[in-house]
Amino acid sequence: MFRRIVVAIDTSEYSLRVIPTAIEVAQKFHSDVYVLHACEHDRGHAVAYSEDSPAGAMRLVADAVKVLREEGVVAGGQVHDVAAGHVAKDIVETAAEFEADLIVMGSRGLSDVQGILLGSVTHKVIQLAPIPVLVARGPIPVKVKAQQPAMASIPALAY
Repeated sequence: MFRRIVVAIDTSEYSLRVIPTAIEVAQKFHSDVYVLHACEHDRGHAVAYSEDSPAGAMRLVADAVKVLREEGVVAGGQVHDVAAGHVAKDIVETAAEFEADLIVMGSRGLSDVQGILLGSVTHKVIQLAPIPVLVARGPIPVKVKAQQPAMASIPALAY
């Protein structure tokens, strides 16, 4: 079903959780995996700058590819230099070039907005992609524990 998978990663905690998900899907369907990290750069008055160092970006992709290969998955990867605001488009275009059947990515990225549960890049990829997008979520932290199970407070119905 999924012969080729594009795995989009960045340096966020949510993004790094996609690798185990990608391994599981790739092993199940004997898929080839292409790991992509899009280094977003912004243009100043005369200079383009990126928050990612080229060496760090390459290491991120190389580490992900290594983990995939150690699990028996055929994998490769690349870093793309992308203009600010065009990361989602690059992910979708890369998936088309790779002839991917599936895109796997994290639920949130590097955004400072903590209240949004789905990252803007992920949301845009879902809108643009003509293929399925698997959003890999890690456990959602729960700050308040219930004293008792919610179902315990519902009285039993008498018939």
